[in-house]
Amino acid sequence: MKICQLLKAFKRDEGFLKKAGWIISEPKSPRWWGGVKNPEEVAITAILVQLSTWPSVVKILNILRKEGLTKLDNLKDMDVDELGELIRPVGLWKEKAKRLIEFATEVVQSGGLEKLRRMRNPRDFLLSIKGIGMETADSITLFALNKPTIPISNYARVVLDRVGIIGSKHSYDDLRRKFMESSDDVFDLKLLYAGITSIGRITCKKEPKCILCPVRDQCSFANSH
Repeated sequence: MKICQLLKAFKRDEGFLKKAGWIISEPKSPRWWGGVKNPEEVAITAILVQLSTWPSVVKILNILRKEGLTKLDNLKDMDVDELGELIRPVGLWKEKAKRLIEFATEVVQSGGLEKLRRMRNPRDFLLSIKGIGMETADSITLFALNKPTIPISNYARVVLDRVGIIGSKHSYDDLRRKFMESSDDVFDLKLLYAGITSIGRITCKKEPKCILCPVRDQCSFANSH
């Protein structure tokens, strides 16, 4: 199976992605990312969701909105302990409070997300910020800055291995490069990420539910079982 076949399957069955909670929108809309309102909220929640569940992140996002802390200008001036108390329901809340403040400080000092978007390679800048790993940097780059890349989650590793595209033991960069060779279109990359994540979360489990999967007809695992 090829990545282009995956993409065609997701375009045919956007209903599957919508049921999984994705908001399929125009290519540069932040609403793709869980229906958030702006790029700053994409970036903040991409950090909060590290080792946490999306429902818990949504609760925290609503609290931060009420406090005016979805603006990086306000977030950078927060006290670490005070912010930590606000985001306590998410995992690693003390560490994430530090990461959020450091991220906000670095981005604001660089000129803001819009200035970041105009950089030749904003991904490298994001990776230079303490606490921002490759998956988080790629999430922010694709969904907040609308620059072509794709986050490689554990879900992606499992799905790519089972459908027969590339083995899960390949490095993060190998897997990411495989996608980038197939498309540099932001809409396509967002759709691929949404689709693969949805399959991994809903159908491609330890005991796969292949009958529910939109790519089962082309999947090596499904065809061999």
